[in-house]
Amino acid sequence: MPSAKPIIWSWIARPGRSTRTIDYTAIIRAAIAIADREGLDAVSMRKVAARIDRGTMSLYRHVATRDDLIELMYDHVLGEVVAGLSSGPQGDWRTGLTRLARAMRALSLRHPWAAPLGSRPPLGPNALRILEYATSCVDGLGLTVDQMMDRVATTMQFTQGFVQAELSESEARRRAGLSEPGWQDWITPYLTKVLSEGNHPHLERIIRDTDDGLSQDTVFERRLTMVLDGLSTSLPR
Repeated sequence: MPSAKPIIWSWIARPGRSTRTIDYTAIIRAAIAIADREGLDAVSMRKVAARIDRGTMSLYRHVATRDDLIELMYDHVLGEVVAGLSSGPQGDWRTGLTRLARAMRALSLRHPWAAPLGSRPPLGPNALRILEYATSCVDGLGLTVDQMMDRVATTMQFTQGFVQAELSESEARRRAGLSEPGWQDWITPYLTKVLSEGNHPHLERIIRDTDDGLSQDTVFERRLTMVLDGLSTSLPR
C-alpha cells in the first residue's frame, strides 16, 4: 500500500524548499477571488495560475493537489474569524459561543463556497485557533472534554446547517438566473396546485402564517438562543 503524502500543513512548513518561487498568499488569494465570483467548482490550477500570471505546472511545486488548495483557501478565510476573536472569550460561555456562531455565519455569507467546508477536520492554523477559542468558552464549567465538545459541536453544526439552508435558495435562484420576485413567480403555480389537492395542511399553514417580515438575522438569533437554552439545561448544578 503506498504511503499517504504529508498533509499540506506539514508540507508547506518544511524548511529549505528551493523550488518555492511564488508566495503562497498570492496563490490562495487568487483562488479565493475565483471562488467568491464563480463558486468553488470554478477553481482550478489553470485559472489560478492565469490570474497570477504563472504557468500551471509552477503551482504544483507549491500545492500538490486541488484538495490541498481548497484546504489552504478555507483556513485563509477562517483568519477573518480569528481576527475578530483575537481578544479572546468575553462574558459567560453563552456569550462566547454566540460570538463565534455569528462570526462563522458572517464568514459563510461573505464566502458562500466556504459554508459546506465547515465539516472538514480542523487542521490548519486558523482552524486550530478557533477550536482553542471555542473550547476555552466552555472550560471551567465542570464538564468532561466530551461534554465540552458536545456544546461546541452542537452550536457550530447548527450554525453550519442554518447557513447552508439560508444559501440554498439564493444558489438555486442564481443557477436558474432568476431574481427573488422571479423565483416566487416561478414556484407559485406549482405550490398553488399542490395546496389545491388538500393533502398538505401543514405546508398550507406555513405558507399562510409564516411572518415574511422577519429577517434571516432575527430567525438565526432566535434559533441560536433555543439551541443554547437546550445546552444550558444539562450543565452541572
